[in-house]
Amino acid sequence: MHKYIFLFFIFMGTLGGCTPAEREIISGNGRIIDALNRPYLNELIPERIISLSPAVTEILFAIGAGEKVVGVTEYCDYPEEALNKTSIGGFAGATMSLEQIWSLEPDLVILSADMHERIVMLLDELGISSFAVEPRNFSDVYDVINLIGFITGFSENAEELTENMKKRIAEVEIRIGGRPKPDLLWLLSENPLMSVGRGTFVSQAIDLAGGRNIFDDVNEQWPLISPEQILMRRPQWVITEMQTGQSMSAGITMPFWQTLPAVRDGRVVEINTDLFYRYGPRLAEAVEILSWILHP
Repeated sequence: MHKYIFLFFIFMGTLGGCTPAEREIISGNGRIIDALNRPYLNELIPERIISLSPAVTEILFAIGAGEKVVGVTEYCDYPEEALNKTSIGGFAGATMSLEQIWSLEPDLVILSADMHERIVMLLDELGISSFAVEPRNFSDVYDVINLIGFITGFSENAEELTENMKKRIAEVEIRIGGRPKPDLLWLLSENPLMSVGRGTFVSQAIDLAGGRNIFDDVNEQWPLISPEQILMRRPQWVITEMQTGQSMSAGITMPFWQTLPAVRDGRVVEINTDLFYRYGPRLAEAVEILSWILHP
């Protein structure tokens, strides 16, 4: 399962009769390995958790572990209850306050393997346990949710959540089954022009929703693109980011846009992109919303 080894399922049955407070994480042959290839060594279920990722924060609240969360980033704005938690700073390591993290006395800090690898060393020096996650696709997301559920003592809730996500996406696939997939441009930025390539949650969500990412042949996750490339691929839909106080679609004013079928026919749609960028429970909702746009 990519970077995650979930051997804990082998021994979960032996822990079923224990309460979360009593249950211990078993190491040894049943090791749990994080996205930085480090074994998880906490013996007891953590009671004070800091999340350094908006996606992880959403997962924790969705599985019922919100009361254990004592610290989040300033970008952890969903669910609304997360706004009441203590902020430790921004998402990037340089904008975080280690002093604030230390003052919250966490049992566990859950962070991003890609963004926070340097933070791990500093946390180790402070004697603060950390666990890194970095799912790359929907399958990884389900695994990460179940893993976070296990180490926080909310396994049943996590499993119920992932099964519900799978069910909702399966229902979308049934509803749109056999329909042609329209070509779609995901406009991440107009200046500079930027889209999404393969290997992203966005590209996979487009596919699951019954569309085709016109840059799914590009290995780079967030490629810079040119007007010529867009014109050659002639997207039938353009999806842009919904922005507070400003419409990105209103900014599509360069002459070349008017030659595209999507713009000419009014198929430029703004969407809440947090649903797609955060590897959490709302990915299923993202697929549903996009499927209704492409296949009403």
